[in-house]
Amino acid sequence: MAEHEPHFNDDSGFLSLFLGLVVVIGMAALPATIGWVQYVG
Repeated sequence: MAEHEPHFNDDSGFLSLFLGLVVVIGMAALPATIGWVQYVG
């Protein structure tokens, strides 16, 4: 099982990087989404 630990560390780093990217994209898209919803609504 010890052989899998480095892979887990790499996976965790990738996951946090991916989540950070999603948050940044979400923050950038939030105003546009709100404006679109208000425009359509």
